[in-house]
Amino acid sequence: MTTHSVTRAPAAHFDFHALLRPVLTGLRFTGHFLVALVSVIFLGSASEH
Repeated sequence: MTTHSVTRAPAAHFDFHALLRPVLTGLRFTGHFLVALVSVIFLGSASEH
């Protein structure tokens, strides 16, 4: 029984990592996009005043 849970843990961990990698890449891209968007809005409102 313990052997079954031990062999299952690395598979679940690898699956989690494989699922997490595209999510992190998407978050990184979204973060850069949001930073660019906020900076454009901030610079636009700053130039108006």
